[in-house]
Amino acid sequence: MGEREETIYLKYYVKQHPDNKMAWYLLGKEYTMQGKEAKANYCYLQSGAVYEAFERKKHPLLAETPQEAIATYNRQRRKRRYLSRAVLLSIVLLAGSVFAPGMPWKLERGLPAADQSAVQPVPAAGEGQVLKRTAVVFAAEATAEAAGEAAEELLYGKEKPSYGLSVHQEKQGEWTLWTGATDILMSVTSSLDGSRSDIRWHNQEVCRCDAEAAADAPGLIEEWKADRERQWVLASAIKHYQQREGVWPETLDELVRPYPENALSGDTARLAEMFPLVKEQLKSSRAEDKQGAGGSSPPVEEAGKETGQGPINGGIDDKLPDEPLDIVIDRANHRLALMSGQTIVRSYAVGLGGDKTPEGTFQISEKVRNPNGRDNGEFGSRGMTLSDTLYAIHGTDEPDSIEKDESLGCVRMLREDLEELYDMVTLGTKVTITSGVLPDHKSQPADRFKLEPKADETNPSKVYRWL
Repeated sequence: MGEREETIYLKYYVKQHPDNKMAWYLLGKEYTMQGKEAKANYCYLQSGAVYEAFERKKHPLLAETPQEAIATYNRQRRKRRYLSRAVLLSIVLLAGSVFAPGMPWKLERGLPAADQSAVQPVPAAGEGQVLKRTAVVFAAEATAEAAGEAAEELLYGKEKPSYGLSVHQEKQGEWTLWTGATDILMSVTSSLDGSRSDIRWHNQEVCRCDAEAAADAPGLIEEWKADRERQWVLASAIKHYQQREGVWPETLDELVRPYPENALSGDTARLAEMFPLVKEQLKSSRAEDKQGAGGSSPPVEEAGKETGQGPINGGIDDKLPDEPLDIVIDRANHRLALMSGQTIVRSYAVGLGGDKTPEGTFQISEKVRNPNGRDNGEFGSRGMTLSDTLYAIHGTDEPDSIEKDESLGCVRMLREDLEELYDMVTLGTKVTITSGVLPDHKSQPADRFKLEPKADETNPSKVYRWL
């Protein structure tokens, strides 16, 4: 049997770059995995301090009793499973910085070059189903190291997805722009039994290699992101319900009730499918929080997910915030942002009242459809009261007032923006009104978030007089 592709490449590389100690170390790991300890030890000695840094000990050949140390060393290195993981992850993380720019680098685990058909192709996309086989992990930066770290669970998680993507989301300052550009860095395609993986780079600047186009990835990401939005919305509704009622909702129907208990403005088949998993994830997280604070809580059965791991990602941490959706309104640039942590999920232009719009923290205390019995009146088709005051987020019959200070203090929105926001927020959502914090970014997805109405959310018995 011939040498592995990785071994051949590393041998070539150290010949061309004999002073590159990291390359010597990686070649040593390759030889160790193959059981060629003599060659491995030679490479480790060439790697010098790099070996000590990664292994956290001196090389045994430099010990006071080298023969005994070598014997112990060799026994430890027979743990093939650990070695396979270490060398593969090291190569993924360092491919963009160790290897020569412009040289293609493709790593295919466990597959001869002539047997690429053994890697399962990505099936055609379909809502719901695509998320059972696809996982997306967000890298903190658009670098090879960050892409590799993000992809670690795609390669070594308990449940490997058949297709995984390591991506970077556009940022502006400290904010992550959810509706901004998504940069596809790397993909991992795994066989059904998880024994073989095909790793491909899709960003030439990041890997400094001949990257491949990811033709199917953009469509899959859009479907995946739409489901991640559903998870944010559903988790926020469940959390606020538990805080308000003191118990967890038993069914999705408890969140979709007639006014004034209309926590959510509707549902979908997919939302109903996700409800049990999202609820159990939240219960599990709360139980772990209590235990961490010194309390005791019974274990949550059926959750099967670690804290912070979204159910739509097959138990893999997508590195996105799981904080409830909040609203931030910036008086300085007339922006309203719906966000989770530092991720801006939506950003809308709004009309305000200048100093008449008070700064402070509020909550959505009421949601009403067609206030005052009309969908085209002065308050538009939706209204959301702020902490039982006369201030509200509502529509307007004066669309030219958006991005201006012409209201008496309320927050005006365009109809399409308002109706999307109304469907995404729940009773209890925190609203912060401030100045000078949000970026000017304003971008909406091609398909708006929308729920299917199920209950009567009107309130014909009240005449609204919001400011």
